[in-house]
Amino acid sequence: MNSATSATYRGLCACLLLASAFAKNPNLKSDPNDSGYTSPYLSSIDRAAVTKESDDPRARQEAQRESRGGNPQFQFQLLKEAAKERIQFGHLLPGAAESSSAAPRWVNIGPIKNDYIQNGVTLHVTDSGRMRSILPDPTNPDIVYLFTSSGGLWKTTNFTATHPRWAPKTDTTITTSGGAAAFGRNSRTIYVGLGDPFQQGHSTAGYMIKTTDGAATFSAPIVLSNVTSIRDVKVDTSGTKDVVFVATDFGLYISTDSGQSYNRAPDNVFLDNTVFGLFSTTVWSIARTSAGWLASTENPAVGDPATDGVGAIAISTDHGATWQPITNNGNTFTGAGRTTLGVGAPGDTRVYAFAANTNDVKQLDLFRSDDGGQDWKALHITHRKPTNPNPDQPNLDLMQIQAFYNQMVLVDPTDSSRNTVYLGGELSSVKSTDGGNTWTVMANWLAQFGLPYVHADYHAAAFTAQPGGGSTLFFGTDGGLFTSQDGGATWDNHRNEGVISLLGYTINSTPGRPETSIMGLQDNGTFVRRGNSSVWEQPIGGDGFGAGWSQANDDIVLGTVEFSLIFRSAADDPLLQGQFSNAFTGIDRHFATFNTALATPRASADPTGHAFFTYTQGAIYQTTNGAKSWVNIGQNGLEPGKPSSGIGAQRVFRDTVHGIGVSPEANGLGNVAVVCNSGWVVVTHSGGRHWRQTRLIGTVPNWQGFNSNVEWADNKTLYVASESPIPGARVAKSTDGGLTFTDSSKGLPDLPVNRVLVSPVDPNTLYAATFLGVYRSTDAGATWSRFGSGLPQVEVRDLYMPPDGSFLRVATYGRGVWQTTP
Repeated sequence: MNSATSATYRGLCACLLLASAFAKNPNLKSDPNDSGYTSPYLSSIDRAAVTKESDDPRARQEAQRESRGGNPQFQFQLLKEAAKERIQFGHLLPGAAESSSAAPRWVNIGPIKNDYIQNGVTLHVTDSGRMRSILPDPTNPDIVYLFTSSGGLWKTTNFTATHPRWAPKTDTTITTSGGAAAFGRNSRTIYVGLGDPFQQGHSTAGYMIKTTDGAATFSAPIVLSNVTSIRDVKVDTSGTKDVVFVATDFGLYISTDSGQSYNRAPDNVFLDNTVFGLFSTTVWSIARTSAGWLASTENPAVGDPATDGVGAIAISTDHGATWQPITNNGNTFTGAGRTTLGVGAPGDTRVYAFAANTNDVKQLDLFRSDDGGQDWKALHITHRKPTNPNPDQPNLDLMQIQAFYNQMVLVDPTDSSRNTVYLGGELSSVKSTDGGNTWTVMANWLAQFGLPYVHADYHAAAFTAQPGGGSTLFFGTDGGLFTSQDGGATWDNHRNEGVISLLGYTINSTPGRPETSIMGLQDNGTFVRRGNSSVWEQPIGGDGFGAGWSQANDDIVLGTVEFSLIFRSAADDPLLQGQFSNAFTGIDRHFATFNTALATPRASADPTGHAFFTYTQGAIYQTTNGAKSWVNIGQNGLEPGKPSSGIGAQRVFRDTVHGIGVSPEANGLGNVAVVCNSGWVVVTHSGGRHWRQTRLIGTVPNWQGFNSNVEWADNKTLYVASESPIPGARVAKSTDGGLTFTDSSKGLPDLPVNRVLVSPVDPNTLYAATFLGVYRSTDAGATWSRFGSGLPQVEVRDLYMPPDGSFLRVATYGRGVWQTTP
């Protein structure tokens, strides 16, 4: 056993020991199966009213929670499985010598940059994935680190160049999911918190890692018990050792030994009008001021109107040893929920707090303190007008309806009065130079109204002084990194080029143009690759989900956004901007799923190239005319007054993007299957005239439900995958057309599987998109092993292989698109 493998093994043992330290997190919804949680927010949405490209982060978060349920110990399961994989397949992971394995090598094909993006307007800009932290090296303007939500940590050593070269630095860690990061006492030491706060369903988990050599190497991950995401990281360097503060969804964790160990701050202080300890709650933001260390907290939602979503601020005057509520004279800081704190420099007397209201329904206000955060003044900005109002920003309600999601505050450290402040929200950012009295809109999400472009939804910011004078502003949004060197008058997006961190859901192509692709993305719509290049374009905005493309020809291309909103292109060059139009006639969208699923039949089953399938929570739909119209071929009785077609009324079709499958055999379009809640699958062999339903829970050993995908090998053989956060069987197989299923999981990591793909050239060869990468079976699912070398331990969401099997192309959640030759 070499030293790396030995360290991995020790990490595995430590993980198993830490699992015994589990304590209850009231933020988690732990469900025994996937019927245990129904989102009130999703239930309240008029889904049919969504008629244009858009995204809804709260709906997305709730859909993720519904689809993956809850397991408070998922973080230990992920650590255990990742460690086992490194022991068995370490020679295939990034960092292993390229010559050490004869396995097919994965190659990243972007997106590195964009030719254009389109969302009602066309812009020649480049976006990357959602940003979490921005760390410019204070000693070297050429070194900058970016921490992305699921693409991990990136570094450049030539940032001042027109086109910096970026390198991923955490592809060899347990996960590329990003929470927050901060420098230690020098800029080569970075404390990195793994776990995106906006990826629900326990698909991330909470770990801390550390580098002391500028991200060349990292320590083994340390589990923060019962944490699923990390919201902020700050470091106190005033003593002989770094004291590290970590804001999580389960309180505040503190290391007093430079990151060697972490302990949760005790719950021995109770805030007024709460039943929770000071740190039984979510902690969102941390800042050091002249009064001490501040931490903004928010109570979990447990069904008590008096306490749910109540925000507060705690203070420590002894470097985190003890905490208490701020004095808050006059009770000015009240009615808050999530709050983001901002200071120009650590130790400042002036502090700003940008707050949502209780439960994060809308923006509350911007508050200012001039005594280090003990007492506050409300600036009453929300309903005031900026100096340059516009239809997207008529007032200073920056957060709008996404107050839980998009908050950014930055204080200019070169302004000695600390009166220069920047705020970011959903569609815009603003600037004040008089301490919050007056404001000017700086940027717009679509570069409208004479304003420069910065992508919507702000999350992070940083500031550096330039050598010889001047400064650089860094803003981080759902579209990546944006910089300004003139105080926000103009903005540059081109430093996103090379940061491959987009969040892929789906990938598709067509045999006639194998070099092309269409991909659905979180936050960044639908991307297309028009040639054999790493440059991609965005013809559809919003959140992109299912992607379809005729396999018998290239006649029809389909892209989607949430709630069964489908777009169609049938142009001679179908990927061009402006070629997509609405294509959901015949679909009752009142019961639409958030994740719009599409099934594209193979050419062997559909020689016309005009057949596609989709579904809502209540009905299954087919088109045979290229999505000009859709026909209901099966419903579950959910929709009032409609018969059930033999499908039980309680068989709700699952809200997952790969939940429908079609047989690839000739004349196979009559063989369709759809996954349902509580472990059920419904199958027809008659094009929808008759349906059968089978429950895998109780029939397949250790099947937990959370069915994510159904894939046919032929008219009798089909596979069902599970994205369960609970340990159990991962793939089930039927050889009798869906009547019975058996476990087909041997060798797969015991983590969510998003999709199974049957090779079009060999029905015994299968590929699985798992939470840790791609796995392959060459014996019809009897056994599995990791496939290919060089792919990070990253969640793979979708797979595509052309009819000749000449390549396998995959969409990852955070590390772009990868391809290999089997």
